[in-house]
Amino acid sequence: MVNVRPIAKAIWVLLAAIGCAVIFGVGVPLLWIWLASQVQPSDGGGQGVGMLAATLVIVGPLASYIVLVTLASRFRFSQPAEARREPQRMAWNRSRDEIRQKARYTTTFEQIVLLAILIVGFGFEVWYFGFAHCSTAMCFG
Repeated sequence: MVNVRPIAKAIWVLLAAIGCAVIFGVGVPLLWIWLASQVQPSDGGGQGVGMLAATLVIVGPLASYIVLVTLASRFRFSQPAEARREPQRMAWNRSRDEIRQKARYTTTFEQIVLLAILIVGFGFEVWYFGFAHCSTAMCFG
């Protein structure tokens, strides 16, 4: 009998990471660019980018990601629900023989976030080197 649970979990993690990469790698920056374009007055004749629009494009995604990290830190993604915390003893109350090596594992949430970051980075590299069509050496320097 084939155990399909690890395969199903891997597919689910991959799909969730692709969704996160699309939302946070493309959607959030484009949303802030669109908001900045709505703030920028269109009646001026080529006066450059307004300071408010430039600030929105730079600070907006940063603020979005800070809010996301703050909200994510409120939840317990780092430990499984069935794991119970062991009481912590002070360092001077333990011997070196007593220190246990705990197995490090990567939670599903961490897998999704790491894979989404890799997908966004790879997508940017493909776009930059394959589709940007920069004709000068300034693109690489």
